[in-house]
Amino acid sequence: MAVTRVQQSVSSPTVKTPRRDTSLSIRLPEISQRRLQKTDFAYFCSIAAPDAEPEELRTVIDWGNWVFPFDDLFDNGSLKDDPERAQVLVEDLRAGMADETGQRPVLSDYPIVQVHNSVWHRITQAQPIGIRRRFARAMNDYCTGCLAQVRSCSKGELPSLEEMLSLRRQSAGVSPLFALVEYAHKLDIPDHVFECKSIQEIERIGTDLVLLQNDILSYCKEEKEGVSHNLVAICRHNGMPAQVAFNHVGEMLIERYRDWYLALAALPTWGERIDADVQEYIRGVQNVVRANLHWSFRSGRYFGKANDQVRKTGIVTVRSNNADFKLSMA
Repeated sequence: MAVTRVQQSVSSPTVKTPRRDTSLSIRLPEISQRRLQKTDFAYFCSIAAPDAEPEELRTVIDWGNWVFPFDDLFDNGSLKDDPERAQVLVEDLRAGMADETGQRPVLSDYPIVQVHNSVWHRITQAQPIGIRRRFARAMNDYCTGCLAQVRSCSKGELPSLEEMLSLRRQSAGVSPLFALVEYAHKLDIPDHVFECKSIQEIERIGTDLVLLQNDILSYCKEEKEGVSHNLVAICRHNGMPAQVAFNHVGEMLIERYRDWYLALAALPTWGERIDADVQEYIRGVQNVVRANLHWSFRSGRYFGKANDQVRKTGIVTVRSNNADFKLSMA
């Protein structure tokens, strides 16, 4: 075994945590239901969208409680190496978002898709219409990433670090959260603002910050499960010792912080009213990054009872070598 130091230094936020029940019923095995309850995505959302009204916050929480069991199907579930069945499920999900008017939720034979259709129905009631388009586009990208991950797993492929980063930008499911925060805070930002290079760069950096954090913090759990769609795992497969691999991904994280300030410095102005909402949107991207970090320790998903110890010491224990780390894109 190897002892590895993980860099992280952020104080705990003070947030209002809403009731943790969900207005939607996801039919899951009892063990999966308990795991979902422990995930405590309501805490994540209370940081990501602190100024949301209860109705909008509930929609964001419902999406979060939906995405974990959905994502697990592709990560280590029944679809992880079954491209044909994965494609059928994804196409059914996409069909539910085909109607932008969302007059009523689209019916589906898949209960998990019915849950997402209900979330989509509520989002379609939001104004401006660009919000629902951005959410649908982000969800389509996420689904594309999930399918690419499944195809790689079924073929036993090992992507390069850059290929994995590109894949994770889609399959990590971060960009839908930006649209959800825009929805939850009822922002009114014209579509052309999102065509701005600085805004797109801010979104890319925000996505990278979340997935890099996640791959550092989730590595121990995923190593035990034989999961390799992780940037630390790819570094180790390329021959890096454990500490070097963690340090390398940590340096990638630091680079994004530098890029963030450069993107902010290049941000243009669109007038007082629009600028105010744009700043609120950028704070939302920041809050998603913060939420992911604090939630990763709070939920117990990655370190269990060792949460406090890992956060205090920054030290985790991993395998000394990666030769027996089974290749799996699940």
